[in-house]
Amino acid sequence: MSELEKSLQPDVVISSRVRLARNYKDVPFASMMNHAGAEKTIDYAAQAVIAAGRDQDFQMLRMEALSTDERNRLVEHHLISYDLLKFTDLSAALISRDKTLSIMVNEEDHLRIQGLLPGMQLIHAAEIAFDADSMLSVNHEYAFDAQWGYLTSCPTNTGTGMRASTMLHLPALSATRQMGAVTQAVSRLGLTVRGLYGEGSDALGNLYQLSNQVTLGKTEEDMIRSLIAATRQLADHELAVREKLIERNPAEREDKIMRSVGIMSQARIMPLSEFMQYMSDMRLAVCSGYMTAELQAIDQMMMDLQPASIRVRCDSELTDAECDQVRAELLRDQIGRLLSNQN
Repeated sequence: MSELEKSLQPDVVISSRVRLARNYKDVPFASMMNHAGAEKTIDYAAQAVIAAGRDQDFQMLRMEALSTDERNRLVEHHLISYDLLKFTDLSAALISRDKTLSIMVNEEDHLRIQGLLPGMQLIHAAEIAFDADSMLSVNHEYAFDAQWGYLTSCPTNTGTGMRASTMLHLPALSATRQMGAVTQAVSRLGLTVRGLYGEGSDALGNLYQLSNQVTLGKTEEDMIRSLIAATRQLADHELAVREKLIERNPAEREDKIMRSVGIMSQARIMPLSEFMQYMSDMRLAVCSGYMTAELQAIDQMMMDLQPASIRVRCDSELTDAECDQVRAELLRDQIGRLLSNQN
C-alpha cells in the first residue's frame, strides 16, 4: 500500500477493484462466439490455472450449472457482473478461495480479470490482477496490436484494457445533492461515477463506484495514480461535508442516524431500499463515533442480506415479500448482538 493510499479514510473507501479485459488471439471475439469457441476459452483459462499449480486456489463455476439465485448472489458480492449472465450456456468464472481474484470467462471479452480488495488498496488489487494476467497468457497469446494495445470487443476498453475503481460511501454528498456536480467534475478528469453494480445501476445505500473512463494513451500506473488522487479529493470533500452537517445540529444528526439503527433492531419487514439506506446510516454512525462496530462487518452484511443471497442462504425460492421478512429477522439478530456489545 502506498503512502497516499494509507492516508485515505476507511470511513469513505469501501473497496478497490482492478479489472483487465483480455481476448485470446486464436479465438473469435464475443460477437462471433459459438459453443466451440466458448469451450476453448474456458479450457484455456482452466488449463492455465492448473499449469501454474494453483488449481486448488480456485473454484470453477459454470454459469449454466448454477441456479438463478446462485448466479445473482455472485453479482451481489461483486464477484461477477450481470453481463456474464447474458449467455449462461457460454460463460464461467474462476473465483479464488479468498475471493480476492475473479476471472470471468466469456463475458463481453474472453477474460475479465478482477483483483478485489477491501478498503483503499488499488495498487495491491492491480498486482493481483496482473499476476493472474501473466498466468493466463503463458501458453496462449492475447490479441494485441503494437499501436493500439490490447484489442477488446468494445473500443472503449482498447489500449490497456484496464478499468480501476473504488467503491465509495458518500451519504453527506448525496444528502446535500452534490453528486451531480461531482459527476461532472470527475468526468473532466477522465473518470466516471456509477452506482452500486456499475453502469446503469442505482447508488443504493449511497454507494458509488469511481472509475477511469480512458484506457488508451495512458499507462496503467498513471491511471491508478490519477484514480487514487481523485478518490482522496472526493473522500476529503465527503468528510468535510459530514463535519458541517454534524456541526449544524449535532443532536438532530445523531438522532436521525441512530433511529435507523433502532428501526433495524425492531422491524418485522425490511424492504431492500430501506435496508440499504438504514445500513448507510449505521455505517455513518460508526464513522461518527456514535457506536462501535467493524466497518467491514457492516459492508459484508450489506452484501449478505441482498435478495439472492438470502434465498441461497435459506435454500428456498422466497418471494420478495418473504425476503423482506427474513431480512428483518436476520437484522434483528445481528443488530441486537451488535448493540449488546456496546454495553
